[in-house]
Amino acid sequence: MWLSKHLILILILASVTGCSFKPAFMSNGVAKELRGNIEFDIPADRNTYKLISKLEENFNRSNSPTYKLGVSLAQSSKGLGGFGNISRYNLMGTASFNLRSIETGEILLEDEVSTFTSYSASSQTLATETAARAAQERLMRALANKITSSIIMNFNFKK
Repeated sequence: MWLSKHLILILILASVTGCSFKPAFMSNGVAKELRGNIEFDIPADRNTYKLISKLEENFNRSNSPTYKLGVSLAQSSKGLGGFGNISRYNLMGTASFNLRSIETGEILLEDEVSTFTSYSASSQTLATETAARAAQERLMRALANKITSSIIMNFNFKK
């Protein structure tokens, strides 16, 4: 029994090490060309600011960009609960984005990502507002990470 568990573990580890996994931002990866080469829109509100800040963290800020990323946000909220009492809220967010070449203006990649997050409602207004603000920040970070993943996965095919 002991031998079979260790044998299974060794086989799993051997299969993972041979899967050719490579970090996206490694020195010769597809995403290397994107790091520090994307200009972002100027944030218009707090949510857009949080989204752009996370994107800048993911791709680095650029002094001489090659690409421009345009993002459009849509957000909705839905209260959940029973018997007329709302105990949780779901925040749904969608980000439509396009990556353009600054030189030619050509759209290199266009996509839409969406996700959601939740927060608890409380009988105390301040607690609910604080939870809502934290949920909005989580939502913007999640959308930024999904945008980053989409760009990294699809950029090579759209060049």
